[in-house]
Amino acid sequence: MSLSIKEVLLNEYTNITEHLLKNAPLWTDPKIISCYKNKLILVVNEGTEIRGVWIIPYIQQDEVKIAKRNYRFLPYSSPYILEKDNLKRRDIMDVFFKYATQVFNSIYLPFGVDFFDFSSIQARGALVEWRHSHILTEVIDLNKINSRLRNHIRSSQKTVDILIENDIDNFNFNIAINGSDEEKNQRKQLAINLINQNKAIIISAKNKQSYCAGVLMSFDDKTSYLMHSWQLQNTPRGTISNLIFEAVKWTFEKKHLKYFDFEGSVIQQIDYFFDGFNAEITPYGFVHWSKEEENLYSLIKKSINIDGRLI
Repeated sequence: MSLSIKEVLLNEYTNITEHLLKNAPLWTDPKIISCYKNKLILVVNEGTEIRGVWIIPYIQQDEVKIAKRNYRFLPYSSPYILEKDNLKRRDIMDVFFKYATQVFNSIYLPFGVDFFDFSSIQARGALVEWRHSHILTEVIDLNKINSRLRNHIRSSQKTVDILIENDIDNFNFNIAINGSDEEKNQRKQLAINLINQNKAIIISAKNKQSYCAGVLMSFDDKTSYLMHSWQLQNTPRGTISNLIFEAVKWTFEKKHLKYFDFEGSVIQQIDYFFDGFNAEITPYGFVHWSKEEENLYSLIKKSINIDGRLI
């Protein structure tokens, strides 16, 4: 198989993928990836046919480029490969990763839960760390979940009113996002863009006619992703759980998608909370690579030492 790879600008990428990415994941959408100030857009061709695309966010430190997300914008950063054959997929991924190692000093990126073509990456000296998300494939059955969580949801259902909307002004980003003003502003701008592109929805809760909590989900053609949540201190018990319950119902009954992705967390408290919904624990690869051995170990150590991680 004769493969070629090239870098393209956003306008060209938009044009050449206009009818190609119907079922592609959210993080390859040309209307959404503008959230990344710095990004390398790679396209692999076999002859004139596009066989894969990879949008790589990066930061620049002096003269060094590091492939990583400056902020946690989109759920994952894996390539989208348009090939079913395993060996051909491996070849395509090898072309992608070889090129990336020539451009970047280090790579520190999460790949999607349905991406498994890691053999070429590992053959080029990368470590693939297995993290996990929680995935649902159907509406939550309250009779089959943790009794404490079930009681919380039912308690909230008696107290709050649920609204499905797209008014970004009713979502409290100051509570939902921890970080600098710049991070809050940029992630809010992404949420506005997602809403405007019909790639996100807000599910809010009102208590006594006042907004008290909300969750924001992004989605593509297959999956909805739990991106943000917030609640006030006096919010009735179980409201966030109730909002997630409604978000899952919306995913499968209204939008008719295949998956609901909690996105997972290495933070113990959050991970245990997600476990309560009886979602399937699903691994995804987080890629660590660096030209220098010392930097590679530094990336691994950074990941191991995430505050609150399950260790």
